[in-house]
Amino acid sequence: MRRRIPIGIEFYKEMIDKNYYYADKTLLIKEILDSGIKVGLFTRPRRFGKTLTLSMLKTFFEDERDLDGGKIDNSIYFEGMKIISCGRDYMKKQGQYPVINLTLKSAKQPDFEMAYHILRDNIQEEFRRHWYILKGDVLQENEDQKYREITQGKASYTDYATALAFLSKCLQKYHKKEE
Repeated sequence: MRRRIPIGIEFYKEMIDKNYYYADKTLLIKEILDSGIKVGLFTRPRRFGKTLTLSMLKTFFEDERDLDGGKIDNSIYFEGMKIISCGRDYMKKQGQYPVINLTLKSAKQPDFEMAYHILRDNIQEEFRRHWYILKGDVLQENEDQKYREITQGKASYTDYATALAFLSKCLQKYHKKEE
């Protein structure tokens, strides 16, 4: 299949699946792991590939699950990439962590109310992406109810303000990962 130029493509898996040209940035994974940082801020000018890079990092690190909790193997997306040549110590980190992925791109709106609703929708979508947590029988009844309310758009302002911390707690319970 002939390669194409990826104009407007933001998702790493799509780049690989559809055989677009890709400037291999997977050595950033090695840099992040070698630095030992817990939180990173990626600042680049507009249209510089931040979303694509974050999508690549998510694809590498995430212990991705389908809605029933079955593990999705993303290792195929790194075949032939530079990170493979860095050795086993780096590759054993692949697919090991729950990931929360939230973009604020669509939150730039003309007023607070519209921005709030769009951000709330993005949070709901991230909760839906991790729906498998509810099938894991690890949440208490009140946590299960709160999870469902957030997903359905029925939660309070306060619940949405703390939703990412709550999702993080739920993911930690399900995956039994502290870091």
